[in-house]
Formats: sequence, C-alpha cells, structure tokens
Amino acid sequence: MKNTLLLGLSLLLSVPQLSAQTVKVTEKPLVLPTYEIGAPDVNPIFFTGRVYQGAQGHIYPYPLYDILTDEKIDKTYDAVYLDNEYVSVCVLPEIGGRILSATDKTNNYEIFYRQTGIKPALIGMLGAWLSGGVEWNIPHHHRPSSYMPIDWKIEENKDGSKTIWVGEMELRHRMKWSVGVTVYPNRSWVEARVKIINRTPFVQSILYWANVSVHCNKDYEVIFPPATQFGTDHSKVYFTKWPMGEAVRGSGNDVELAWWKNYTGNSRSIFAWNFEDDFLAGYDHGKQAGTVHVANHHIVNGKKFFLWGNNPSAEMWNKMLSDKDGHYLELMVGAYSDNQPDYSWVGPGETREFVQRWYGIRDIGSVKNANDDAAVNLERRAPDKVFLGFNATTKYTDAKVLLKQGGNVLFEKVISIDPATPFTATLPVPKTVKDADLYAVLLDKQGNELVAYQPVELDNKELPSVVEGTKPVKEYQTVEELYYAGLRVDQFHNARLNAMDFYNEALSRDSLDSRVNTVVGIRYAKAGQWDLAEKHLKRALVRPAKDYTVVKDPEPHYYLGLIYQMQGRYKEAADQYWKATWYPTFQHSAYLALAQLSGLKGNLPEALALVDQSLAVGGRDTKALTLKAYLLRKLGQADEAAKLLELVMEIDPLDYWSMSEQSLLNGNGVNFLDKAEKQRGEGIIRVQELLEMSLEYAHVGAYAEATHLLDKALQIGEPYISSPLVYYYMGYYDLQSGNKEAALAQWKKASSLSTDWCFPFRLEEINILNTVCSESVADARAPYYLGNLYYFLGQKEKGMVCWEQAVSKDTQFAQAWRNLGFGYNRQNEPGKAIAGYEKAIAFNNKDPRIFQELDILYEKNKKPATERLAILEQNIQTVMKHDEAVMRLLTLYNETGAYDKAIDIMANRHFHVWEGGGEIHDIYVDSHLLKGMDLLKSGKQKEAISEFEVADLYPENLEVGRPETGGHSAKGYYYMGKAYQALGNKKKAKECFEIAANSQVRRRRVQLASENTLFNALAMGETGRMAESKDLLQKLSAEIDGQLAGRVSVDAYSKFGEDGSKDERIANLNYLKGLLECANGNDSSGKALLQKAIDLNPNLIWAKQFLNHTF
Repeated sequence: MKNTLLLGLSLLLSVPQLSAQTVKVTEKPLVLPTYEIGAPDVNPIFFTGRVYQGAQGHIYPYPLYDILTDEKIDKTYDAVYLDNEYVSVCVLPEIGGRILSATDKTNNYEIFYRQTGIKPALIGMLGAWLSGGVEWNIPHHHRPSSYMPIDWKIEENKDGSKTIWVGEMELRHRMKWSVGVTVYPNRSWVEARVKIINRTPFVQSILYWANVSVHCNKDYEVIFPPATQFGTDHSKVYFTKWPMGEAVRGSGNDVELAWWKNYTGNSRSIFAWNFEDDFLAGYDHGKQAGTVHVANHHIVNGKKFFLWGNNPSAEMWNKMLSDKDGHYLELMVGAYSDNQPDYSWVGPGETREFVQRWYGIRDIGSVKNANDDAAVNLERRAPDKVFLGFNATTKYTDAKVLLKQGGNVLFEKVISIDPATPFTATLPVPKTVKDADLYAVLLDKQGNELVAYQPVELDNKELPSVVEGTKPVKEYQTVEELYYAGLRVDQFHNARLNAMDFYNEALSRDSLDSRVNTVVGIRYAKAGQWDLAEKHLKRALVRPAKDYTVVKDPEPHYYLGLIYQMQGRYKEAADQYWKATWYPTFQHSAYLALAQLSGLKGNLPEALALVDQSLAVGGRDTKALTLKAYLLRKLGQADEAAKLLELVMEIDPLDYWSMSEQSLLNGNGVNFLDKAEKQRGEGIIRVQELLEMSLEYAHVGAYAEATHLLDKALQIGEPYISSPLVYYYMGYYDLQSGNKEAALAQWKKASSLSTDWCFPFRLEEINILNTVCSESVADARAPYYLGNLYYFLGQKEKGMVCWEQAVSKDTQFAQAWRNLGFGYNRQNEPGKAIAGYEKAIAFNNKDPRIFQELDILYEKNKKPATERLAILEQNIQTVMKHDEAVMRLLTLYNETGAYDKAIDIMANRHFHVWEGGGEIHDIYVDSHLLKGMDLLKSGKQKEAISEFEVADLYPENLEVGRPETGGHSAKGYYYMGKAYQALGNKKKAKECFEIAANSQVRRRRVQLASENTLFNALAMGETGRMAESKDLLQKLSAEIDGQLAGRVSVDAYSKFGEDGSKDERIANLNYLKGLLECANGNDSSGKALLQKAIDLNPNLIWAKQFLNHTF
C-alpha cells in the first residue's frame, strides 16, 4: 500500500533497515465453542430516552440482539492471521472486526485478553457483546455492530508489512470507518491505522475508543505515565488522586489504585488526567510480562482502565462472559476523546487518520516511559540499588545503555537488544543520589536516543474542578450561555436532556440570534423537516447579512443549499452553495454539492471543474475523489480516473463506491460485488452499503449505474433479494429514467416481501417512499416503512399518519398495529394504544415483545392484575421466549400472590441481564419477601424466616452478583427481626435488626431518599438507637419534602439512566413519604400518598402491598 506522505515519512524514520524476515498473512478456519444468540427482534426499537454509556442508546435503524441462549456449539469462524518472528495476531471479521488475540512469540504472553470461547452478554448497544481482544468503538462506545460481521480485506504493502483492514458504514450517522491492523517485518508492533470518514453533508460529533482487554490477576498493575497525579471518572464528575486514592468512591479508604487486587468493593473506570505522555501500559508481575500502547497524545489523548474488580459481582460477570478465561481488565485508549462520553466535531467530507501501536514487554517490571522503539523502567529497589530495564521493538546491535547522574556516568554498557532479549540490571547507586537526578537512556549504535527516562518530582496539586453540569434553562443569564449549553447536549448525544429546551429558551429571549438559529436549522435539516429548517436558517442570516453584508460564516448558506437540494429546488440550492464557497469553512462541501447538481443537469465538464475546486480544499475526501473518477470515466479520461481510484484505495481500502468505479472502468460492469461478497459484513449492513453506493450515482443523475449496481446485487441473491428497499430504490430509479411500468413492477415485488428488519433511515428515502405511496396506492408496506423513517427522524406525528395509512390498506398488518400501539402510548392516548396492541396480538400472537409492551400499558391504565395474568398465561409459550416478557409474568404472580409460581420459574430459568440492569433479582427478592410476609401474618414465623433468608441470596442463574455494600435487604432483615421477636428469640432478632440498620442493599448508588434509609431507621429504633433513628427519619422526611418541592433533578451524566424517569422518581418519593407517614401512625395520609405513588408508577408493587396491608 502506498502510504500518505506524512505517515510514510514517519515510518521511514522509525523503521530500521528491513531484513529478509517476512510477515505472513493467512486465512483459515478457527473453531471456537460458542453460545448461540437468538434471532434479532423484528420490531423497530425506537429511541425513548434510553441512556447507554452516558449517551443516547439508540437501537433503530439496527435490530435488537437481546436473546441469548445456553446452547453451546462448536462454531467455525473465518479467522485472519498476521505473523512475524515476534508476534502472532488473529482478527475476527465476523465479530465486529475485533482483534481476537495477539501473542508475544518470545514468551507466549497474550498481549490482549484471549477468549478461547465466544460467550456474549448484554453489554453492547444492541445487546450481544463479547469481551476480550480489541474492540473498535466508532462513533459511539460499544458501537452497534460490535458483535456483527463487518467488511474486511487483506493488503500486502511495499515495505513488507501486511494489513488486515476491517470497517463499515455506520448506519445511524452514515459515517464510514476503517481500521488497518498491520504487522511489520522485524517489529513486535501490532499497529492500528484508523480512518474515520464523514461522508455525510452534515457536521457530526464522534467518539473513538479502542477497547483493549488484558488478562489480570492479583499481580496485575495498570501503568499510567509517572507524571499522572489524578484520575477522573466518567463525564469528569469526580476526580481522585493517583496513584493513591479511593477504590470505592466515598469510602475514605485510600489504596494503590493501579493494582487490580485492590478493587474488592466494586467495578471502576478511571481515566488518566495526563495529556503530555504518549504511552499507557499494564504489567503482570507474576508472569513478568505486559502490554504497552503508544500513540501521539495530541490526537490519541484518552487513557483509561475499566475493571469489574476483585469482588463477588465481578465473579458473576466473569462467568457471564467466559467459561474459563478468567478476569479481564480494559486498557482503553481514545482518540479525539479523553473521556466517555466525550465527543468532538468532524466536518462534512472530513477524513481523520491516526496510528496506534501496541507491543508486548517482558522482564522489566513497571514501565516508566515507552515509545515506538523501546520501553524503559528505572526504579529504586533498595537505598543503594536501582533496577534498570529496557525492552526494544526490533533488533538493535551495538546499542548502548547509560545511567547518569547529571554529567556523571554511573553505568554504561554496549548491548544487543531485541523483543526476545530485554536488558535488565540491578545497579549500585549512592544512597545520597535523589531519584530525580538519575537519567537512563538507550541509544542505537549511531548514538540516536531510542528511549529515555528521568524520574519526575511532582508538585502537590489540588484536584481539578469537576464538571459543573447543566443548569435548568431559566437559570442561564445570557443567550450565549444557553447556546453553548444546548450545543454541548447535542455534541455529547445526551439522553437525559433536550438541546431544544435550551435553544427555544434562547430564541424566546432573542429570536434572531444567528448562532442559535443556525444550530436549530441544522437539527431540523437532519430530521428532514425542511420548512422549519429553512425558517431558522434564513433567520440566522438576518443580522450577519444586514445592509447587504457578505457574511463571515457561510454555514447558514451551506445548509440552506442542502435543504433545497434535498427538496429538488436545484436553482435555489446552487445559489446558496455558491455563497457558501466564499469562505474556506464550507468550500469543500459546497463545491462538491455544486458538482452533484451539475451532474444532475448532465453537464459533466462543469461538474468536473467543480469537483476539482472541492478537492483543492479537501483532497482526501474519498467521496469527491470517486465522483471525479466517475466523471473522468464518463468523459473518456480512463487513465486519470484509474490513478484517482488508486488514491482512494490508499485512503480507504474498503471504499466500495471506488471499487464499483474501478470495475466499470475495467469493462467488468459491477462484477466487483461477486469478488467482494465473501469479505462483506452483516447482511443488513451489506444491503445498506449497497443502497448508499447507489445513491452516490443517483446524486449525479447516474441512474443507469445505480440500477445496474442493484440489479447485480439481486443476481447474487441473499441478502439483497429479501430487502424491500432494494426494489423500492430500483423502482424509483426506473421512474426517474422514465420507465413507470418497470417502477410499478419493482414496487409490487417490494410490497410482497417480509417487513422483518427493514428499517429505513436516510433523508433521501423520504422522497423515495413518498413517491411510492403516491404512485403505488395499494401498497400497505411503503407507508409503514415511511412511518418508521419519519418516527426515527423525530417527525412522530407524520409517522403515526403513515402507520394509520398502512393498516387502512391492510387491516391485518400486525407490525403496523404494534407500531401504532407504541406511538399512541408515547402520545399519551392509552385507549388507542391498547387498541393497537390488541389488534397486533390478534394477527400475531407469537411475538413476546408485543405482550410485554401491552402489559406495561395495561398496568399503567389499571387493568386488574388477574385479567392481565390470564392473558399472559393463555400465551405462555410466546411469553417464555423473552426474559422481559417473563419478568412481566413474574411481577403479576407476585402481585396476585402466586409467589410459588414465580419462584419456580426463577429457580429453573437462566435470565440474561443487561449491564446496569438487575431487575430480575429485585423480582426474586420480592417473591420471597412477599411470601415471607404472608407467612408472618399467618403466624408461621419459622417458615417466614426461611423465605427472608432465601431472599438474601444471589442465585447464579439470575446473573446478579452480590454488591460491594453486602446486598442485604434492610426491609427483609427488618421483618426477619420481627419474626424472631414473635418467636421470642431476642438475640436473633437483634442480629437481624443490626444488619437491617446498617444495610445498603442497592447495586447502584444509595441515596438518602430511599426505602433502604427508612428501614435502616426503623431497625435502629428496634436496637435501642432511638436518637439515631429519629434523626435519620427527620433527615429522610426533609429530603423527601425538598425533592418533592422542586429539587427533583435529572442526572445528566447518568451512565445507564439508573435513577429512572422523572415520573418514576416522583412516584418513589410519594411512596417513601407514604411509608414514613404510616410509620408515624398516620395511616390515612400515608395510604393516600401510597395511592398517589401507584397512580404515577403502577410498577410499585410494594406500594400496593403496604396500601392493602398493615405497615
């Protein structure tokens, strides 16, 4: 591969003279024991505020992969290997393109955590996720396709290195990324060359993290660079000292945070507060081996570790993720991102490229510095002795080791060093010499520094300031503050806040603010709401363009051009694009769009001149380069076109549009699809990448090429022949070419296909599907797909209208009825919502999600539990297909007193729990506590105690580990104490009350306003700690009243939305206040509050319990 000038120069300087040693690349089958996952959900799962990894947890336009199984098979994967004398790397394109393993051949140490089996858990954005190796996360953490097959390609490079490229087009944002995993001759590097390409016409915000896992144990140390004094948590809401600090936040117990063994309390993520050093490492002192990562810290600026820890909950996660491979720790590295979530803006047509390198180290202990060439450790191990160690990433003969104190050489030796032969020595030094005066260096035989280290003396600095957080909109004093607050919400894809709240407040104060109108216009443009976008973008120009002034920032002009282009208003679009070319910011994208418009007019020479103007500014935009190659081919300039396509392949070896053009240029039609098919990704993504290619042709009026491309795909067969969108697109292109009869035939075929996993998401599809709806009026599927598209884009009312049209044309269209039920529920029209779901079930009673969603709606609307239970039991085989539907059944068993039925299911079913979840254990505890309380009321104290004791367990099949707080139910132990009191066993009663008084049961952060606090206080009273009990109850009451009076706030930095919705939090506060009133003897007011809590959140089973029984 021809490297770019910058990267090529870098490699020329850093790679020594190559020997005859070669790199071997092989494709071969790899058999791994694999736990099968179920078929993805056929329902479109729209965004409803789910928080995932601190950002918006979108599923659509992907399917949900949340059915895991215990079916274990030997599965054969197509693995791709890279080998040289020092390292062996295995990449699995079928599981997200991750690096499965990288083995240091010098000592057989696994540089990354190596899975010997495939055991997914519900951690990924779409569900199923695999730990271990290296996962590429772009543009969100645990990206959607992490567990899917993605595109791949092998490349042999002129310098003797070999590369496995993996990548895809990400669907939700339509951005492209590719990662080239490379092994070089004579080097121990595992290199990743990352390319993130914004092929869209919009500015986007992205996150990048390589999620690197390593094996860990009591001997494992995380190594942040020595200058690191602080670590921070997710969202920078908490800082800690480093290396000594609290492993459990708020514990007051400082430990050495670098050591895995010290995390005996909980899981933890710590990001290094270090923006000066290029390396991150980890080291197993038992195996005397470790892993180093090196990259340019100005770009690859994120250094983080995550661990489940050395605790019971971690043991549970280990069992969930691997049968035998043990503990792992993640040594993550981020580019353009130093935290999670932490997003940066990438412009339209922009390509970002950077390089990361990992390598194994051995025998030298805790690394103090590392770069591409070598790693060094220098540490005092006795008052008069230091240890000095070097590892090198290639062979250096006649290298020199120096240890100096100022100008004095304390040690000097000429050595040969290579990855298999480290240098280590324990050296005498005067006791009086300070560490900071020592300097160690490794030089090559020409005297060039390979790596060096001088111990640093750090000042005692104060902890950095935490993120202040977003304030309520009314508290901002200026429009500028509101603009930046909203922009940050947009940039970080915040799931708990709506940027429009800030923008609308700003516009209410100043309706003509240019900045706010611009971002609002862009938001509406991204949603396909053209009229609103136009309105705000025009407003954005009122002040800057006043008195016929040429604007400094042409962004509104550019986006006006874009929305006019999308509507077919080409003259107006061109006028705006030309204005956008007057300043460099949007010249590249505006000229590219103008070239497309000239192509639509058939003026190819003009289009060529315009795309040249675009490339003069953005010369590495693969989309513009391929468009130029297309134009050159059409204009008969084949040689120039071929050279351009070679350049595109250098920039992105997985660019399929350029492959199509190369195939056409060679006179082979689009036969490249046949050759590439083996190395293409998941079927759903393959179809969408095909459609994206076809749109590139359609954007310049090349409908013949677009149709030819789709027709070739249909000849290949699956997955293309099962996609309705392929036929809808072909029909639309036929119509644009003047062949309406052919278009109608294609659309008829599309309407006959299954709707499963067909999820439109592109702005162009608004026009395509609206055209189908107007021209093929009998088609019930087209309005259904259009409804999905509108709903995804946020045009929910239009989506609902389309779904209504779909069911009017096909009254038995179960999927559309389900969507209507879902949509009407979100619109707070419960009657229509229930009717929609009931119709869906009438025509399809095999989908457990419909029963789950309907039961939630029934509960919200107070349908009697016995009637709801009857429906689920009548459809028990369907309900049992999915854990979430089963949990609805279990909750109803608890509510109706059928505790033994719930207990039996939970004893015999393996539940798969989402990260951040654990509701099934709450249901389990409820079953046993409720049963125990019934027994207690019946005077069967011993039997009740047995149930309370079982409630305190954490069965493995429920996949919830005992938390660091002990995980004892204060409520359970309180009533267990009451049972022992009734038996006259004061000693056991006191033991139970003591546990209840000190218990913190929740897996999540325990807050003052909690049921746990109430039972803590009541148990204190039972143990004679009356003053403490009274004080805690008063604090609880004050906290509840304060929050109900208006201090209920949203945790904008919640990682998984742990604190629930606002209604859920208010309901819980009313429940607690009701219990407090009952505890104080005020039954009437207490039960009124309990009823209010139930009205707000019918899921509060304990509110129902205490409403109907004595507290």
